[in-house]
Amino acid sequence: MLIGSIDEADRGRMRGWVRSGLSPDAPVCLLLTADDRLLERVVANRHRPDLQAAGIGNGRFGFDVVLRPPLDPTRAWLIHLRAEGSGEDMPGSPLRLDPSSDFNDAARAAFSAVLLGFADDAEAARRHDFLIEQCELLLQARADRRRRSPAPAGDAPPGTQAGPAVPPALVPPALVLPALVPHALVIDAHLPDPDRDGGSVAILSHMRSLQRLGCRVTFAAQSMPAADAASDLFDRAGIRVCRRPEFGSVEEVLRREAGRVDLAYLHRLPIASAYGPLVRHYQPRARLVYAVADLHHLRLARQAVFENRPEMKPAVHRLRNQELWAATEADAVITHSTVEAALLRQAVPAGRVHVIPWSIPCAPCDVPFAHRHGIAFVGNYAHAPNVAAAHALRDAIMPRVRASDPSIVCRLVGANLPRSLQPPQAGLAVLGQVSDLDAVFRAVRLTVAPLGFGAGLKAKVLQSFAAGIPCVCSPIAAEGLDLPTALQALVVGDDDAMADMILRLHHDQPLNDRLSQHVLDFARRFLAHEAVDAAMAKAIGQRS
Repeated sequence: MLIGSIDEADRGRMRGWVRSGLSPDAPVCLLLTADDRLLERVVANRHRPDLQAAGIGNGRFGFDVVLRPPLDPTRAWLIHLRAEGSGEDMPGSPLRLDPSSDFNDAARAAFSAVLLGFADDAEAARRHDFLIEQCELLLQARADRRRRSPAPAGDAPPGTQAGPAVPPALVPPALVLPALVPHALVIDAHLPDPDRDGGSVAILSHMRSLQRLGCRVTFAAQSMPAADAASDLFDRAGIRVCRRPEFGSVEEVLRREAGRVDLAYLHRLPIASAYGPLVRHYQPRARLVYAVADLHHLRLARQAVFENRPEMKPAVHRLRNQELWAATEADAVITHSTVEAALLRQAVPAGRVHVIPWSIPCAPCDVPFAHRHGIAFVGNYAHAPNVAAAHALRDAIMPRVRASDPSIVCRLVGANLPRSLQPPQAGLAVLGQVSDLDAVFRAVRLTVAPLGFGAGLKAKVLQSFAAGIPCVCSPIAAEGLDLPTALQALVVGDDDAMADMILRLHHDQPLNDRLSQHVLDFARRFLAHEAVDAAMAKAIGQRS
C-alpha cells in the first residue's frame, strides 16, 4: 500500500514523493514507464524538509526524475509510476499527457534531440533542408499574421479607404464588410531619420500622404533593420516596418507579400535599379512609382564643372542612362523640382512625371529679432555639395562678412561633419547633428545655402522657410522652387553678393521682418498637406 503525491509531471520531469504503508522507513523503488516502455528506475529517498515538518517520518521519501531527452510533445503518453516488485501504482498514477503545441523548454529539448540525432552526412543534410523549409514556412506565417493584424492607432490623419463599398444602410449589420484598403510598399536604402537628412523628411512626408489617401503603408529598407531598430516614429504613425529576423532582405519582403502589393514606391536610383525588376516579378499588378529625390547625373555633371574634372563625364553619362531607364520602366516618376521635371519629360511621357514637394509643419520663430544673432548653414555633410558650400563659407564668404562685422558667427549644423571643417576657424561654430533644429532657428537671424552645385529641392532651405527664417541662396540652392518676385532678393550669384545680403539681413530688421513673412507665406502654400496629397493622388493613379 503506497501513499504519496505526484507534484510535477511533464514531458521532461517527474517529481513527487512516495512512502510504503507496510514498510514506512524503507525507501520505495519506482519504475517510470511511458506506454509500458521503461524510462527510468528511481529510488524515492530524497530528503524533503516539508515532509519531515509534516511528521511524515524522516522526510526521505522524495524523487525527482529529469528525462533526457524529453518525451515527444506532439503525441499523447500514458505514464505509470509503479513500485518495483509489487507493480502497484503510486497515488496519481497512471496519468495521461496530451499532445501540446506549446513550444516550451521540454518541446525545444525534444526537438533538438531529434534534429541532432543523425547518423551520417546525408541524413544531416536532409534534416538541415527540412529545418530551412520549416523556417521559411514559419516566417511566411508570421508575415501573414502581421499583415492581417490591424495597424496600431497612430497620430496620422485618417485616410479615405479606396475601393468599392456598399452603403452600410443598405446591408444588414452582419454582412457589412470593410472597404478594400490599398497596400503601399515603400522601399529605401535605410530607415528614415528626419534628424539626419532631407531625404528622410521627404519620404516620411510622402508615406503620411499615402496614409491620408487611404493606403496601408509598409516600409522596407535595403539595410534591413533589426527587430528593435524601428523608432516610435513609425509605431505612432501606424507604419509597419519590415525587420529581421522576420525578413532578411527586401527580396524576401517582395516574395512573401507576392501579389498583395498595390503600390510600390522606390526611393532613389539605387533602389529603383535593384528592386524595380523584382517588383515586376513578384508584384505584377502593383503600380511602380520611382521617386528620384534628385537627379544624380545632373548633380554629378555640375560637380564636374564646378571642380573642373572632365574625367567625370563617363560616370555622368552612365548615371544619366540608368536614371532615364529607371524612369521609363516606372508607371510614375516623382520629382520635387520643376526644373528636373522638365528634364525628365524630354525622355518620359509627360503624364508620368509628377512634381511633389514634401510637407513641413510651419512653426514661426517666436524669438524677437533683437534676441537673435548670427547665421546658420544646415546640411548633411555626407553630401558633397554641402561640404563644398561649407568650405566656401569658411574660405570666402565669412571673411568678407566679418571684415564688416566681426561679431557675426556662422553655425555649421548637420550630421557627418568632415575633419576638414574641424576644428572650426574664426567666425565658424560647429554644432554638428542636432535633434532640435527649431532651437537653431530661434537663435539666428538668417540661414545661408551657398551651394555651387547640386540638384533637387534643398531641405535646408524649406525648413528655414517653414520657421519664418530668411535663407540667402545661391541659384542652385533655389532651383526648382519657383520663388515669387518678393523672394527673388534672397537669390544671389557670387560670394560678394552673398556676403552683402547676409550683412543687410543681419542688420536691417524691417527688411528681415518683411522677408520672414514672405518666406513663411510661401512655405504655408508650397509645403501644405493639401498640396502634397493632391499631387500624390495623381502620381498613384487615384481618381478624385
